[in-house]
Amino acid sequence: MAVAEENGFLILGPALLPEYQGSEDSTVVPMVVSQFKILNQKIEIEGLTFRSPIYQESAWQFGATAELAFGRDSDIENAQVDTFEEIDFGINVGGYAAHQQNNVFFDGDNLEYQLALFGDASNVHDGFYATTSMIYTLPMMIPWRLEFELESSYANDNYMNTYFGVNPRDAFNSGYDQYTATASFKDITLNTNIGLFINPQWGAFLRLGATHLIGKAKDSPIVRNGSNNQYFVGMGIFYRFGGE
Repeated sequence: MAVAEENGFLILGPALLPEYQGSEDSTVVPMVVSQFKILNQKIEIEGLTFRSPIYQESAWQFGATAELAFGRDSDIENAQVDTFEEIDFGINVGGYAAHQQNNVFFDGDNLEYQLALFGDASNVHDGFYATTSMIYTLPMMIPWRLEFELESSYANDNYMNTYFGVNPRDAFNSGYDQYTATASFKDITLNTNIGLFINPQWGAFLRLGATHLIGKAKDSPIVRNGSNNQYFVGMGIFYRFGGE
């Protein structure tokens, strides 16, 4: 959710998301969205994704990014997937490049293209993935703020096989067919962010997301016996700090 550069903000609330990639069951987790500065260095948090700009030239921005990844533990609803080897909580780090344009369709709107590359820093999948996204923010229409995100991710063999593969042991325990997931585009996601501000400092925030698993992810028995349509709903209280 875009705000003026001189301001920081914090959004806290609950979010409903799939138990794991390909699950048809959901779980509730805390949602945090924030923007602030530490030692004059801008930090952005959007759910499980962190980023910080390092270099900016005109409309271009380059920076560091990190993304946390929920694993797949034994406390899940699907009885077959529950027999699989557990996947630990993961930390992925990398970098991003972004290009922004202002006043594209209307005065005050913003269009951003972003490419981010992540590698495993926690020895969970020992792979990498890349995410390309387009983010469009409508001009501020007091008291509303609307933002739309379209993104897709590509992952290599190691990543895909960790989250979507079925090894011989898992196949024996679950009854699923063995499956080796190779590198491919894995998803297409559309997110909508809606902000409603009751005054300059306080507001409400709603994030709606729909992800469609594609490629080798969609072909996985984990997904075929779950769902290739993944949904996210998050809501929270918005608090703005700093600035005038």
